Amino acid sequence: MSYSSVAKEELCRVVPQNVCCLLAELSGIVCAAGSIIYRGGGEKRLCIETENAAVARRVFRLLGDVFDIRPRLVTLERARLGGRSAHRIEIAGGEASFVLEGCGIDVTQRRAVPKEITLRKCCRRAFLRGVFLACGSVTDPGKEYHLEFVLSDEAFAASLVRLIARFELTARIASRRQMTVVYLKGQGAIGDMLSIIEAQKARFAMEETFIRKELRNNANRAVNCDSANVQRAVAAAGRQADAIGRVIAAMGESSLPPALAETARLRLAHPEMSLEELGRLCDPPVGKSGVNHRLRKLEEMARDLEAQSEP
Repeated sequence: MSYSSVAKEELCRVVPQNVCCLLAELSGIVCAAGSIIYRGGGEKRLCIETENAAVARRVFRLLGDVFDIRPRLVTLERARLGGRSAHRIEIAGGEASFVLEGCGIDVTQRRAVPKEITLRKCCRRAFLRGVFLACGSVTDPGKEYHLEFVLSDEAFAASLVRLIARFELTARIASRRQMTVVYLKGQGAIGDMLSIIEAQKARFAMEETFIRKELRNNANRAVNCDSANVQRAVAAAGRQADAIGRVIAAMGESSLPPALAETARLRLAHPEMSLEELGRLCDPPVGKSGVNHRLRKLEEMARDLEAQSEP
């Protein structure tokens, strides 16, 4: 089961604290996924389709709890869904008008978030939960952070963005195959949205994934940094050994000051050692900066010899 489906399963188990929130959630579902079909004789039919069985059961139950209506539930087989089932909830005639009016939808006007149903903060949260159940999805946080609502009504999408902004979140709008997409990106924004609609387990799972990814990235950065440091140390040791060899070949080890001669012997004998380790082998021991100073002096001597040999 996908991360998005798990989140919806969790939301379908939420028990609203207030009766008004039942209507608000149902209104969000109808506003986002409800379509109105007119049959012969002017009969009005309200249809709500979903691919999620848990969401279909939630809609069926909400219609009964809020409006005391038992709608018709139809299971569809669609080739475009790869043979998977889809579910359609149908309400006809006067009951369809009753539900639309109760959900704050005026079929003669452009669809928008019903103000009278979303006056209270708890109802705004429930309305967003309904919209997510109807047309929302959230990407597996192991891949990326993306939450979206896919809508067929551009005016409703703009109204939804304004509602989301009341929770101090910034949603954006894009077009995709003749549909309007309202989306949020970023772990923080999506985590906040999941909390708003009361998908707390989904949020905790996202945060756990985020922490694991950060730990893994930090570990990789540390390994890469260590590897780079080792490579630099190996390159430096090779450069130093080459310089020492040229100095000794040209001048002889006995011509070097005792401190430089000692450091030269130790570097040639222990090319794998760090400066700190070489310093501990010196007699008396020398700090890292002291060893570095001696090796730089030997490299300078090698460069001077090379310059003198040029015609």
